[in-house]
Amino acid sequence: NGNFKINISHAKNTDSIIISSVGYESIKLPVKVALKKSQYKLKELVKSMEGVTVFKSHETMGIISQTVGYYRSWSFANTGGEIGRIFTVPYKKYKIDKVRFKAANLCDTCQLRVHIRKVVDGVPGDEIISDTITTTINKLTLDDKVSEFDLTPYDYTFTQHELFVSMEVLGCSSKKNEFCSFSFAGTDKGEYMYKSRANADWNSTNDYTIFLKLFLRY
Repeated sequence: NGNFKINISHAKNTDSIIISSVGYESIKLPVKVALKKSQYKLKELVKSMEGVTVFKSHETMGIISQTVGYYRSWSFANTGGEIGRIFTVPYKKYKIDKVRFKAANLCDTCQLRVHIRKVVDGVPGDEIISDTITTTINKLTLDDKVSEFDLTPYDYTFTQHELFVSMEVLGCSSKKNEFCSFSFAGTDKGEYMYKSRANADWNSTNDYTIFLKLFLRY
């Protein structure tokens, strides 16, 4: 139940008013009819909703060491290639707030896209996220701060036990059109997977895995 007051002046015969409330069906009435009524009864809106889960706990998954031991140069010719690694997540439901990575960029600017895929028989499968989530990084060295993708505005909820998180370089540019290079960094021993083009097969290297961190809520 609720109370409200309607103040309308200079209403035309063709004017209407909509009365609504969260959780109820709206009603539309001509103004002259609405002004004659003292009560309005709205029908409860019946809607199937998933149980609401509040994610309060936080965890960081991925690389521990900050010392770079590996460099993986990467083409920025917009080939659709990706490079990433598999994460095993011990939670039934969780959100990924940020994906953090380490790179050396000798170009003025580079734009990167993050991919999150299912894992099928140990190999990256279909995309889980539908949005194109990108970040732009300027010229930097491995001594500069790490870069990251911010996923919080998208509010995805994941249920997969295994995820493949990867990055795609969409393009790089330099103001003087001079040669420049881009490379990912690895810090810990481990495996990473990559493909050089969008339609290429996945390959894996078990040496130094690339620096990737997931910031989770569960």
